[in-house]
Order: sequence, then structure tokens, then C-alpha cells
Amino acid sequence: MPLDDLHPVHSLGLALPRTPQRRCAPRLFRMEQLGLTPAFLDLLADQADHLPWDTWDVARRRRQMLERYRSILDTTQRALLDACAGDAADPSWEALLGALPCVLREALLRFRPHRRRSLRKYRLSRHATRCWQVQPLADTRFEQPAVDGRTPVRDFAAMPLALTYHPDMLRFVSGIAETIHGQCGASALEMAVHQMLTLADGDSAVDPAPEGLHQDGADYIVSALVIRRRGVLGGTSRVLRGTAGPVLLERELQEGEGIFQPDAGSPLWHEVSPIRVAAAGHPGQRMILGIDAHVLAEARV
Repeated sequence: MPLDDLHPVHSLGLALPRTPQRRCAPRLFRMEQLGLTPAFLDLLADQADHLPWDTWDVARRRRQMLERYRSILDTTQRALLDACAGDAADPSWEALLGALPCVLREALLRFRPHRRRSLRKYRLSRHATRCWQVQPLADTRFEQPAVDGRTPVRDFAAMPLALTYHPDMLRFVSGIAETIHGQCGASALEMAVHQMLTLADGDSAVDPAPEGLHQDGADYIVSALVIRRRGVLGGTSRVLRGTAGPVLLERELQEGEGIFQPDAGSPLWHEVSPIRVAAAGHPGQRMILGIDAHVLAEARV
């Protein structure tokens, strides 16, 4: 999309209420505290069938299976496996699949994606009290620290313009920006907003966040604002101090609930447990919005 199509707009942001807790603590919030409406959740949920599939999950699960059977692979097959970057579109996957025994190849091809997602980046600058200029960006590359099960750089489908410029989406990013300003005085930020739908079906549990306990590598995050939660069990969000606890916040987020917290450079780590269907034969879903926010170097006052 041409950059000229992504014009800047101004939006007022409501900061999350201050808490008596220390600044380096997770904060549970309700969407109404940011000025968001239930109709916004319905609009996002209605996009479920239009969100592109995240095929990277398929590559990750294939890799896990192949690692379990690594001992039966020959030298060429192992080299192809090691060359795969973790992206389902990587030509090394196709070359490897074609070189595998038929039974193993068919087992790998049975994996299907279970997450749909899109991304929109924004650059925000504070012009006055609560007033932010919001510039959507065309860049769909997203970078995080590399951990087991996650590649550092990925490309996602762009969030549609109708959602990018929706007043509640602008209130969402501006409200988080205003909250961050209250935390550290930041007046310019870059944010990545993720819309992600995790689908549960059948007997197996599925991971909303397959990397497990982790940090995103951003200065501040909204690890999840739950948009839709229907027909599923699990999906408990946990925030720990360090990688071994103690647990500072543990909650099965319901629709309209979210968690805001410092991330990179803080002692806070987070995870979400797998989800499974609540009733056999009835598929379930959990949709969220997440934010990774980076304070720009020159933007502290």
C-alpha cells in the first residue's frame, strides 16, 4: 500500500487509572477505561473469517515432529531441516518434505493452522494533553527476540484500513500511549497492534502463544485485550517476576479485559495457557488485540 494512503490523524487518549502499585507492575484493566465500546468488540469479532491464517504455526509443529525423528533422517534431510527458517513459505520446507519417507510426510501434511492474525504499526507523537497524532505505517515486518519456537523477524498481513482508522482503534492506541506517557514521560512511540484469533476444535489443546513464558522485547505491552472468548476452556494469562516466579497476576481474561505492563528491561515475564473446546463437537475461539510499544530514543521529557 502506498504511504500516501496512510494519512495521520489526531486522537484523544484516556490513560489507565493510576494505581498505588509500583510502576513496574502488571495492570489489569477494562476496555471502558480507555473509552472503548462493546460495538468495537463486535466489529473486530465479525472480522474472524477474513483474518489471514498464520501458517508459521504449521511450520513450527512440523519442525517439532521432525526434531523428534531427527535420528532417522539422513545427512541431506538434516541439512534441509537446519536450513529452514521456520516460515511455512520457506522453499527448504518443500524440498525437505519431498525427500522424506511417505508415512512421515503424510503425518506432517496433516497439520493445519489454528491462528488467524493481522498487524498494523503506528507512530504516535503527543501534541497536547491527551492529544496524539497517530500515523499508521505500511510496514508489516515484526521483530521480537528469538526464542525456542519463534523466529526473530516475521511478516504479517496488514490490518484493513477500516479497522486501522476506526475511532475505537485510535482511542485504544492513544490511550495506551497516554498511559505510557504517565509512566515514563514518553512523547513519541512506535506501536505494533496485533489482532489474533485462536481456534480450538477437536480433542487437542492449542496454544494462543506457543513460545511459552517470554518477553516481547518492547518497552511496554498489552499482552492481550480479549475481544471474543466463546466455547473454550483455559487461556489463563500469567505475569511472573522473572522466569521462575513469583506469579504477580493470574487471570482467565474475559471479553473486554486486558493486561498492560512494562516488558523489555523489566523483571516481568508473561505467558498464556493453551485453550481447548468447552464441549466436544463444538468449536471455540479466543480473539485478542495486543500491543508492543517502543519508546523512541528522543521522546522522553
